[in-house]
Amino acid sequence: MSGQTTRREFIIMVSAAAGGMLLAACRPASASDPSIPTLVPEGFHPGALSPTPSSLTNTPLPTIDFSESDPEHSQITFDSQIRITPIDKFYVQLWNFLPAPVAIDSWSFEIHGLVDHPTTVTYPDLLALEPVTVMRTLECIGNPVGGSLIGNTTWTGTRLKPILDQVGVQSKAVRAKFAASDRYMTSVDLDWLLQDDTLLVYEMDGRLLTHEHGYPLRIMIPGLYGQKMPKWLFGMEFIRDKFQGYYEHYGWSDKCEVKTNSQIVLPENSAAVTGTFALQGWAYGGKRKITKVEISIDDGDWKSCDLLYGDSPLVWTQWWTKWTPEHEGTFKVEVRATDDTGFMQNQLGEPGDSAYPDGTNAIHSFAYQAQSEDS
Repeated sequence: MSGQTTRREFIIMVSAAAGGMLLAACRPASASDPSIPTLVPEGFHPGALSPTPSSLTNTPLPTIDFSESDPEHSQITFDSQIRITPIDKFYVQLWNFLPAPVAIDSWSFEIHGLVDHPTTVTYPDLLALEPVTVMRTLECIGNPVGGSLIGNTTWTGTRLKPILDQVGVQSKAVRAKFAASDRYMTSVDLDWLLQDDTLLVYEMDGRLLTHEHGYPLRIMIPGLYGQKMPKWLFGMEFIRDKFQGYYEHYGWSDKCEVKTNSQIVLPENSAAVTGTFALQGWAYGGKRKITKVEISIDDGDWKSCDLLYGDSPLVWTQWWTKWTPEHEGTFKVEVRATDDTGFMQNQLGEPGDSAYPDGTNAIHSFAYQAQSEDS
Protein backbone atom coordinates (compact mmCIF):
# COMPACT_ATOMS: atom_id res chain seq x y z
CA MET A 1 0.00 0.00 0.00
CA SER A 2 1.28 3.48 -0.74
CA GLY A 3 -0.02 7.03 -0.65
CA GLN A 4 -3.26 8.03 1.05
CA THR A 5 -5.01 5.13 2.78
CA THR A 6 -8.74 4.78 2.19
CA ARG A 7 -10.92 4.78 5.30
CA ARG A 8 -12.15 1.26 4.58
CA GLU A 9 -8.60 -0.05 4.19
CA PHE A 10 -7.60 1.79 7.35
CA ILE A 11 -10.32 0.22 9.53
CA ILE A 12 -9.65 -3.28 8.21
CA MET A 13 -5.87 -3.04 8.68
CA VAL A 14 -5.93 -1.48 12.13
CA SER A 15 -8.49 -3.95 13.43
CA ALA A 16 -6.41 -6.85 12.16
CA ALA A 17 -3.23 -5.39 13.63
CA ALA A 18 -4.88 -5.03 17.03
CA GLY A 19 -5.93 -8.67 16.95
CA GLY A 20 -9.54 -7.69 17.49
CA MET A 21 -12.77 -7.95 15.57
CA LEU A 22 -14.79 -4.93 14.51
CA LEU A 23 -17.17 -3.96 17.26
CA ALA A 24 -19.12 -1.22 15.56
CA ALA A 25 -22.39 -2.72 16.73
CA CYS A 26 -21.30 -2.10 20.34
CA ARG A 27 -20.73 1.62 19.76
CA PRO A 28 -23.05 4.47 18.72
CA ALA A 29 -24.39 3.42 15.35
CA SER A 30 -23.74 6.54 13.32
CA ALA A 31 -22.95 10.21 13.38
CA SER A 32 -26.68 10.88 13.40
CA ASP A 33 -27.03 9.27 16.82
CA PRO A 34 -28.99 11.80 18.92
CA SER A 35 -26.72 11.15 21.91
CA ILE A 36 -23.85 12.80 20.04
CA PRO A 37 -23.85 16.57 20.63
CA THR A 38 -23.46 18.63 17.46
CA LEU A 39 -24.92 22.04 18.23
CA VAL A 40 -23.35 25.24 19.51
CA PRO A 41 -24.88 26.08 22.91
CA GLU A 42 -27.37 28.91 22.91
CA GLY A 43 -25.71 32.25 23.55
CA PHE A 44 -22.19 31.03 22.69
CA HIS A 45 -20.39 33.39 20.30
CA PRO A 46 -16.91 32.08 19.48
CA GLY A 47 -16.16 35.10 17.33
CA ALA A 48 -16.01 37.19 20.48
CA LEU A 49 -13.13 35.09 21.81
CA SER A 50 -9.55 35.21 20.63
CA PRO A 51 -6.35 33.69 22.00
CA THR A 52 -4.19 36.02 24.08
CA PRO A 53 -0.96 34.13 24.79
CA SER A 54 0.12 36.71 27.35
CA SER A 55 -2.43 35.39 29.83
CA LEU A 56 -3.61 32.04 31.19
CA THR A 57 -7.37 31.72 31.61
CA ASN A 58 -8.81 28.79 33.58
CA THR A 59 -12.38 27.83 34.35
CA PRO A 60 -13.44 27.83 38.01
CA LEU A 61 -12.16 24.68 39.65
CA PRO A 62 -14.61 22.57 41.65
CA THR A 63 -13.45 20.85 44.80
CA ILE A 64 -13.29 17.06 44.65
CA ASP A 65 -15.90 16.30 47.29
CA PHE A 66 -15.18 13.06 49.15
CA SER A 67 -17.02 14.12 52.30
CA GLU A 68 -19.25 11.65 54.10
CA SER A 69 -22.10 12.08 56.57
CA ASP A 70 -19.82 11.41 59.51
CA PRO A 71 -19.50 14.45 61.81
CA GLU A 72 -17.05 12.63 64.07
CA HIS A 73 -14.83 11.60 61.10
CA SER A 74 -14.57 8.05 62.41
CA GLN A 75 -15.76 6.18 59.31
CA ILE A 76 -13.25 4.64 56.89
CA THR A 77 -14.58 4.96 53.34
CA PHE A 78 -11.46 4.66 51.17
CA ASP A 79 -11.02 0.93 51.84
CA SER A 80 -13.88 -0.54 49.82
CA GLN A 81 -13.54 0.72 46.25
CA ILE A 82 -11.50 3.10 44.15
CA ARG A 83 -13.20 6.48 44.00
CA ILE A 84 -14.45 7.85 40.68
CA THR A 85 -14.47 11.63 40.34
CA PRO A 86 -17.90 12.74 39.05
CA ILE A 87 -17.72 14.43 35.67
CA ASP A 88 -19.11 17.68 37.05
CA LYS A 89 -16.36 17.67 39.70
CA PHE A 90 -13.55 16.66 37.34
CA TYR A 91 -11.17 19.55 36.79
CA VAL A 92 -11.32 21.50 33.52
CA GLN A 93 -8.19 23.31 32.39
CA LEU A 94 -8.15 25.78 29.50
CA TRP A 95 -5.12 27.47 28.06
CA ASN A 96 -7.20 30.38 26.87
CA PHE A 97 -10.70 29.78 25.56
CA LEU A 98 -13.38 27.14 25.11
CA PRO A 99 -13.70 26.29 21.41
CA ALA A 100 -17.04 26.10 19.66
CA PRO A 101 -18.48 22.57 19.57
CA VAL A 102 -17.90 20.77 16.28
CA ALA A 103 -20.43 19.35 13.86
CA ILE A 104 -19.49 15.70 14.08
CA ASP A 105 -20.50 15.00 10.46
CA SER A 106 -17.61 17.21 9.31
CA TRP A 107 -15.06 16.28 11.99
CA SER A 108 -12.04 14.15 11.15
CA PHE A 109 -8.67 13.28 12.67
CA GLU A 110 -5.67 13.64 10.35
CA ILE A 111 -2.35 11.82 10.83
CA HIS A 112 0.36 13.25 8.59
CA GLY A 113 3.92 14.57 8.43
CA LEU A 114 6.79 12.08 8.51
CA VAL A 115 4.64 9.00 7.88
CA ASP A 116 4.45 6.57 4.96
CA HIS A 117 0.67 6.61 4.66
CA PRO A 118 -1.07 9.84 5.69
CA THR A 119 -4.51 8.94 6.98
CA THR A 120 -7.74 10.73 7.80
CA VAL A 121 -10.06 9.10 10.33
CA THR A 122 -13.73 10.09 10.62
CA TYR A 123 -15.81 9.69 13.77
CA PRO A 124 -17.60 6.54 12.49
CA ASP A 125 -14.15 5.15 11.58
CA LEU A 126 -12.97 5.77 15.12
CA LEU A 127 -15.98 4.09 16.69
CA ALA A 128 -15.55 1.06 14.42
CA LEU A 129 -12.13 0.27 15.89
CA GLU A 130 -11.77 -2.08 18.83
CA PRO A 131 -12.82 -0.23 22.00
CA VAL A 132 -10.79 -0.28 25.19
CA THR A 133 -12.08 0.86 28.59
CA VAL A 134 -9.59 1.59 31.38
CA MET A 135 -9.55 3.41 34.70
CA ARG A 136 -6.90 6.13 34.89
CA THR A 137 -6.02 9.15 36.97
CA LEU A 138 -5.42 12.45 35.19
CA GLU A 139 -3.44 15.25 36.84
CA CYS A 140 -2.54 18.74 35.66
CA ILE A 141 1.14 19.69 35.84
CA GLY A 142 0.01 22.87 37.55
CA ASN A 143 -1.76 21.04 40.37
CA PRO A 144 -0.47 22.78 43.52
CA VAL A 145 0.27 21.02 46.79
CA GLY A 146 -3.09 19.66 47.98
CA GLY A 147 -4.83 20.97 44.85
CA SER A 148 -7.95 19.77 43.03
CA LEU A 149 -6.44 19.61 39.52
CA ILE A 150 -6.57 15.83 39.57
CA GLY A 151 -9.32 13.28 38.99
CA ASN A 152 -9.87 9.58 38.50
CA THR A 153 -12.38 7.94 36.18
CA THR A 154 -12.86 5.35 33.43
CA TRP A 155 -11.99 6.26 29.85
CA THR A 156 -13.07 4.50 26.65
CA GLY A 157 -11.30 4.80 23.34
CA THR A 158 -9.04 2.85 21.02
CA ARG A 159 -5.32 2.12 21.14
CA LEU A 160 -3.20 4.48 19.08
CA LYS A 161 -0.25 2.15 18.39
CA PRO A 162 -2.06 -0.22 15.97
CA ILE A 163 -3.13 2.83 13.98
CA LEU A 164 0.41 4.17 13.84
CA ASP A 165 1.78 0.75 12.89
CA GLN A 166 -0.33 0.96 9.74
CA VAL A 167 0.36 4.63 9.10
CA GLY A 168 4.10 3.92 9.19
CA VAL A 169 5.94 6.51 11.28
CA GLN A 170 9.27 7.23 9.61
CA SER A 171 12.57 6.74 11.45
CA LYS A 172 13.52 10.41 11.07
CA ALA A 173 10.47 11.48 13.11
CA VAL A 174 11.31 12.32 16.73
CA ARG A 175 8.08 13.90 17.95
CA ALA A 176 4.37 14.18 17.35
CA LYS A 177 2.80 17.63 17.23
CA PHE A 178 -0.89 17.92 18.11
CA ALA A 179 -3.55 20.09 16.55
CA ALA A 180 -6.58 20.99 18.66
CA SER A 181 -9.58 23.15 17.90
CA ASP A 182 -8.78 25.57 20.74
CA ARG A 183 -5.43 26.22 18.95
CA TYR A 184 -3.50 24.77 21.88
CA MET A 185 -0.06 23.58 20.83
CA THR A 186 2.31 21.00 22.25
CA SER A 187 4.37 18.01 21.12
CA VAL A 188 5.57 14.80 22.72
CA ASP A 189 8.55 12.47 22.31
CA LEU A 190 7.74 9.29 20.41
CA ASP A 191 8.92 7.08 23.26
CA TRP A 192 5.93 8.29 25.25
CA LEU A 193 3.45 8.37 22.40
CA LEU A 194 4.22 4.86 21.11
CA GLN A 195 3.41 3.10 24.39
CA ASP A 196 0.97 0.23 23.93
CA ASP A 197 -1.51 1.85 26.31
CA THR A 198 -1.71 5.28 24.66
CA LEU A 199 -5.39 5.80 23.84
CA LEU A 200 -7.48 8.00 21.60
CA VAL A 201 -10.40 8.64 23.94
CA TYR A 202 -14.02 9.49 23.16
CA GLU A 203 -15.86 8.45 26.35
CA MET A 204 -15.48 9.34 30.04
CA ASP A 205 -17.23 7.48 32.87
CA GLY A 206 -19.40 5.57 30.39
CA ARG A 207 -20.61 8.68 28.55
CA LEU A 208 -19.43 10.53 25.49
CA LEU A 209 -16.87 13.16 26.37
CA THR A 210 -18.54 16.39 27.36
CA HIS A 211 -17.60 19.47 25.40
CA GLU A 212 -15.54 20.80 28.33
CA HIS A 213 -13.59 17.55 28.51
CA GLY A 214 -12.61 17.46 24.86
CA TYR A 215 -15.45 16.06 22.73
CA PRO A 216 -15.11 14.48 20.26
CA LEU A 217 -11.53 13.28 20.90
CA ARG A 218 -8.69 13.59 23.36
CA ILE A 219 -5.54 11.56 23.94
CA MET A 220 -4.36 9.69 27.05
CA ILE A 221 -0.61 9.00 27.35
CA PRO A 222 0.48 6.88 30.36
CA GLY A 223 2.78 8.61 32.82
CA LEU A 224 2.43 12.20 31.66
CA TYR A 225 0.64 15.24 33.02
CA GLY A 226 -2.38 16.59 31.18
CA GLN A 227 -0.26 19.29 29.52
CA LYS A 228 0.84 16.70 26.94
CA MET A 229 -2.64 15.25 26.37
CA PRO A 230 -4.70 17.82 24.43
CA LYS A 231 -8.47 17.86 24.16
CA TRP A 232 -10.51 18.62 21.02
CA LEU A 233 -7.97 16.83 18.84
CA PHE A 234 -8.25 16.91 15.07
CA GLY A 235 -4.66 16.33 13.95
CA MET A 236 -1.30 14.75 14.69
CA GLU A 237 1.82 15.64 12.71
CA PHE A 238 5.07 13.70 13.00
CA ILE A 239 8.06 16.03 12.96
CA ARG A 240 11.85 15.88 13.14
CA ASP A 241 12.44 18.77 15.57
CA LYS A 242 11.74 19.58 19.23
CA PHE A 243 8.66 21.73 18.78
CA GLN A 244 7.96 23.88 21.83
CA GLY A 245 4.32 24.37 22.73
CA TYR A 246 2.41 27.07 24.55
CA TYR A 247 3.11 26.17 28.17
CA GLU A 248 6.66 25.06 27.38
CA HIS A 249 7.28 28.52 25.93
CA TYR A 250 6.44 29.97 29.34
CA GLY A 251 8.88 27.71 31.16
CA TRP A 252 6.76 24.67 32.03
CA SER A 253 8.39 21.27 31.64
CA ASP A 254 8.73 19.84 28.16
CA LYS A 255 8.89 16.26 29.45
CA CYS A 256 5.90 16.48 31.82
CA GLU A 257 6.41 13.15 33.58
CA VAL A 258 4.14 12.76 36.61
CA LYS A 259 5.87 13.17 39.97
CA THR A 260 5.03 10.90 42.88
CA ASN A 261 2.74 12.82 45.20
CA SER A 262 0.10 12.24 47.85
CA GLN A 263 -2.71 14.12 49.53
CA ILE A 264 -4.85 14.07 52.65
CA VAL A 265 -8.52 14.21 51.67
CA LEU A 266 -10.47 13.45 54.84
CA PRO A 267 -11.08 15.00 57.27
CA GLU A 268 -11.02 18.38 55.53
CA ASN A 269 -8.42 20.94 56.55
CA SER A 270 -9.09 22.70 59.89
CA ALA A 271 -11.79 20.20 60.87
CA ALA A 272 -12.65 19.70 64.53
CA VAL A 273 -12.19 16.05 65.50
CA THR A 274 -13.10 14.04 68.58
CA GLY A 275 -11.91 10.66 69.78
CA THR A 276 -10.46 8.21 67.26
CA PHE A 277 -10.83 9.41 63.68
CA ALA A 278 -9.94 8.18 60.20
CA LEU A 279 -7.32 9.90 58.04
CA GLN A 280 -7.76 9.12 54.35
CA GLY A 281 -6.44 10.20 50.98
CA TRP A 282 -4.72 9.17 47.78
CA ALA A 283 -1.21 8.80 46.35
CA TYR A 284 -0.20 8.78 42.69
CA GLY A 285 3.04 8.24 40.80
CA GLY A 286 2.06 8.00 37.14
CA LYS A 287 3.57 4.75 35.80
CA ARG A 288 5.30 4.07 39.13
CA LYS A 289 3.53 1.89 41.70
CA ILE A 290 2.98 3.34 45.16
CA THR A 291 4.55 0.95 47.66
CA LYS A 292 4.06 2.85 50.92
CA VAL A 293 2.13 5.79 52.33
CA GLU A 294 2.96 7.19 55.77
CA ILE A 295 1.67 9.96 58.02
CA SER A 296 3.43 12.00 60.67
CA ILE A 297 1.73 13.88 63.51
CA ASP A 298 3.38 17.15 64.61
CA ASP A 299 6.73 16.14 63.07
CA GLY A 300 6.76 12.85 64.96
CA ASP A 301 7.61 9.37 63.71
CA TRP A 302 6.15 8.21 60.40
CA LYS A 303 3.37 5.62 60.61
CA SER A 304 2.47 3.30 57.70
CA CYS A 305 -1.08 3.42 56.30
CA ASP A 306 -3.27 0.75 54.72
CA LEU A 307 -3.53 0.86 50.92
CA LEU A 308 -6.14 0.09 48.27
CA TYR A 309 -4.81 -0.31 44.73
CA GLY A 310 -6.51 0.13 41.39
CA ASP A 311 -5.88 -2.28 38.55
CA SER A 312 -2.67 -0.49 37.51
CA PRO A 313 -0.27 2.19 38.80
CA LEU A 314 -2.06 4.59 36.43
CA VAL A 315 -4.91 4.69 38.97
CA TRP A 316 -4.41 6.57 42.21
CA THR A 317 -3.78 4.47 45.31
CA GLN A 318 -6.10 5.16 48.23
CA TRP A 319 -4.74 5.14 51.77
CA TRP A 320 -6.23 5.29 55.26
CA THR A 321 -5.39 4.92 58.92
CA LYS A 322 -6.98 5.71 62.28
CA TRP A 323 -5.49 7.91 64.98
CA THR A 324 -6.48 9.07 68.45
CA PRO A 325 -5.17 12.47 69.63
CA GLU A 326 -3.46 12.30 73.01
CA HIS A 327 -4.70 15.74 74.04
CA GLU A 328 -6.89 18.62 72.95
CA GLY A 329 -5.57 21.38 70.73
CA THR A 330 -4.28 22.00 67.24
CA PHE A 331 -2.00 19.50 65.55
CA LYS A 332 -0.57 18.98 62.06
CA VAL A 333 -0.71 15.83 59.93
CA GLU A 334 1.73 15.28 57.03
CA VAL A 335 1.59 12.55 54.39
CA ARG A 336 4.33 11.11 52.20
CA ALA A 337 4.43 8.36 49.57
CA THR A 338 7.14 5.98 48.38
CA ASP A 339 7.11 4.42 44.91
CA ASP A 340 8.61 1.28 43.42
CA THR A 341 11.76 3.08 42.24
CA GLY A 342 12.59 3.78 45.90
CA PHE A 343 11.74 7.46 45.68
CA MET A 344 10.15 8.85 48.85
CA GLN A 345 8.63 12.31 49.16
CA ASN A 346 10.97 14.40 51.30
CA GLN A 347 10.38 18.05 50.45
CA LEU A 348 8.08 19.95 52.81
CA GLY A 349 5.33 22.04 51.26
CA GLU A 350 2.36 24.15 52.22
CA PRO A 351 -1.15 23.67 50.80
CA GLY A 352 -1.41 25.73 47.65
CA ASP A 353 2.33 25.91 46.95
CA SER A 354 2.98 26.28 43.22
CA ALA A 355 3.83 23.29 41.04
CA TYR A 356 5.80 25.43 38.56
CA PRO A 357 7.71 24.44 36.45
CA ASP A 358 7.49 20.63 36.37
CA GLY A 359 4.85 19.48 38.84
CA THR A 360 5.29 18.94 42.56
CA ASN A 361 6.11 16.11 44.94
CA ALA A 362 6.13 18.30 48.04
CA ILE A 363 4.65 16.83 51.21
CA HIS A 364 1.02 17.78 51.84
CA SER A 365 -0.25 18.64 55.32
CA PHE A 366 -3.50 19.54 57.08
CA ALA A 367 -4.16 21.01 60.53
CA TYR A 368 -6.88 19.72 62.86
CA GLN A 369 -8.46 20.85 66.11
CA ALA A 370 -8.78 18.00 68.59
CA GLN A 371 -11.66 18.42 71.02
CA SER A 372 -12.91 16.39 73.91
CA GLU A 373 -16.05 14.35 73.29
CA ASP A 374 -17.87 16.58 75.79
CA SER A 375 -17.10 19.76 73.79
